[in-house]
Amino acid sequence: MLIKEIHYGGLSKEQLLDRLKSSTIQLNAFAEILLFSPDFAMSTVKQSLSVAEITVGTLGLKQGGTLDQIRQQASRIGLMPCPLETAFYSRFYYDDQEQGTEATEVKNQNPPGSIVIFSEPLSADHTFPKGLYLRKINGELWLRGYRCSEDYIWAPADTFLFQLNRPSDSKS
Repeated sequence: MLIKEIHYGGLSKEQLLDRLKSSTIQLNAFAEILLFSPDFAMSTVKQSLSVAEITVGTLGLKQGGTLDQIRQQASRIGLMPCPLETAFYSRFYYDDQEQGTEATEVKNQNPPGSIVIFSEPLSADHTFPKGLYLRKINGELWLRGYRCSEDYIWAPADTFLFQLNRPSDSKS
């Protein structure tokens, strides 16, 4: 399990988008929908949290699992969903992400080499994006939103990012 400290908060949605763009981070339409959703509130205070990068199989789901099964397994070992906001900031902390094995999308599968930030969905609507993942495609860093059904089975090799502890105020 790879552990990192992530600092987030203190920017408006527009400021965060500007920072992502100035860092040449690409966003898909679903990521922008999440960022500008009225149901998504940004933290006005800088905070930090520790995150753990772990595969579905390492969580004990050797045949894969749904988001609910992944949530339950993660909870058993002390991992919690990340605030959605941390997904946007996580992209800055994974600039050394390995290149995905394929440059093209594979329909109805999590893209190879991606890291899904496990967060609670903003909406139960199945047409609304569920969350975000990090990906490197053709040397470009991406923050991409995704949709999936409640019964979608994530593969054992799929990698997720979880919160290790509650966020606390940071002076940085």
